Amino acid sequence: MRWLLNKLAIKPLCRWQKRAFAFGAVLIAMGACIFVTLLVYPHIALDAEKSNLTSLTADIKNGEYVYHLSGCAACHTSLGNGAKAAAGGKRIKTPFGTLLSSNITPDETFGIGDWSITEFERAMRKGISPDGYFYYPAFPYTTYARMSDQDIVDLKAYIDAGIAPAAENVKEKTLPFPFSIRSGLGIWNIFYADDDNIVPTSDGEASPELRRGAYLVEALGHCGECHTPRDALGGILRDKWMYGVEIGEFNPAPSLLNSPDALGDWTREDWRRFLKVGLLPDGNHTGGEMALVVDEITSKLSDEDADAMTVYFQSLRGGDER
Repeated sequence: MRWLLNKLAIKPLCRWQKRAFAFGAVLIAMGACIFVTLLVYPHIALDAEKSNLTSLTADIKNGEYVYHLSGCAACHTSLGNGAKAAAGGKRIKTPFGTLLSSNITPDETFGIGDWSITEFERAMRKGISPDGYFYYPAFPYTTYARMSDQDIVDLKAYIDAGIAPAAENVKEKTLPFPFSIRSGLGIWNIFYADDDNIVPTSDGEASPELRRGAYLVEALGHCGECHTPRDALGGILRDKWMYGVEIGEFNPAPSLLNSPDALGDWTREDWRRFLKVGLLPDGNHTGGEMALVVDEITSKLSDEDADAMTVYFQSLRGGDER
């Protein structure tokens, strides 16, 4: 026993060991400080990123199309008569509390009129405001991360030129503790924010029409935000893509899989009518939030893009078949 105690006894460190220990402690402390700083103030690192967005020529007409297909009006315009387009204030319910959509008109005080294209892109793809704080992922930046540079430039140009400025001050709502700690979203983003494409390629190289449909669904239309189950922290379960959310869960939504127990019996014409006017195969019209999606988003689709979305939806399978 005495022998063991002697072996375990901590001997005094020599000079070089003390220096090595002190140096290692300083490195660990510096690394921890940098990590925490980047979580709390992520724009410090992002400011160093170079962007070629300023070199692109904006197409305002395409920007208007992107504005509708990405659901800007549907989320950022409050319900009711007299609501100003894109002025915010719409209540958005989440499993963690209720938020209010922000003012995205080109008003320079209460909207995004004084945002640079780089700041706009950072918000759309990273979920980070010009002031460096995180947006809650009720704003689907994890999906918009897949948007093309050109569409982002065009969208900003349309908002600046085509939407009337509205001096509407939408007071930000804070979620209950601990979800009110926005810096924690930096850790959330590490696990859930990515720009992986989910376009199915199991049958070989995807066709241009299928890839266009995937872009419309996965990047602009953000259909997976509602039609894919989430885990306890609100992250999308990628292995359950478009499986639907069961009745009794928060924000239930049907499966969009092309399988016998979901929408496998929908024809291309069924999909076309649904996307354009919200007409279901049984002759009824869709209701609730989906009616707003049809009105504000899918009804604006060109015939070619409606076909592309149909091809994408009919390509979806379950499990390993997808």
